[in-house]
Amino acid sequence: MPRDITRVVSLAANVTEMIYAVGAEEKLVGTDDFSNYPAAARALPKVGGMQPNVERIIALRPDLVFASSEGNMPNIEPPLKAAGIPIYVVRTDRLSEIAPAMERIGALLGAEQRAIAATELRLHIAAQRRMRVNHPRVLFAVWADPLYVAGRATFTDDLFALAGAQNAVQVTGWPQYSLESLAAHPPDLVLHPRKSVTRAEIDAMLARVPGVHPRVVAVDEDIFQRPGPRVVDAAKELNAILDAQR
Repeated sequence: MPRDITRVVSLAANVTEMIYAVGAEEKLVGTDDFSNYPAAARALPKVGGMQPNVERIIALRPDLVFASSEGNMPNIEPPLKAAGIPIYVVRTDRLSEIAPAMERIGALLGAEQRAIAATELRLHIAAQRRMRVNHPRVLFAVWADPLYVAGRATFTDDLFALAGAQNAVQVTGWPQYSLESLAAHPPDLVLHPRKSVTRAEIDAMLARVPGVHPRVVAVDEDIFQRPGPRVVDAAKELNAILDAQR
């Protein structure tokens, strides 16, 4: 790892948000296409989406490239290594990993406010913990046709538990989920990303599952699907949704 890191590229929107959160944004010289927050990140050079453009990355002359463990990076690491550019993979699979990841990013970039930012995140997350008499069964539909969901052992699963709910999904990770499984474990509440999945698509999917009639709520995927500092906003919104579920 280089000692003096002055130029970095982020290949994950949640990592971009963490770099801003720890106050090291002046070192960002490029991001992936999905990095749209804060507003200043939109103006940075873009290097592609799910399959980043290696030539664009190299042209930005970064000292370090940040990637996410949730991304698919095997094709990009060898050419970057050949160009002498190290890549650091940030793991935020679980809610408890987000604050430590911010601290590590901040340490690599010499960000003085990293400890404060991480401590505040931990405190704000803890403030959203709820104890509910009933534990509503929640399903997060990442995609509707076919149905993909946020399963157990994910940061979304942790978010449900934080808010006093339970994941209606019985499998781990982010898998395709059968309608038979949905019928066997019916949710009280279905959340779906507002921009990428329409209410009509969710209604069409539920119409194929007789007897299952959950409440359906659209949410902002930028906060619900990014394990970064705005996960607190997701927790607040989830608590408000569950409070209205009574």
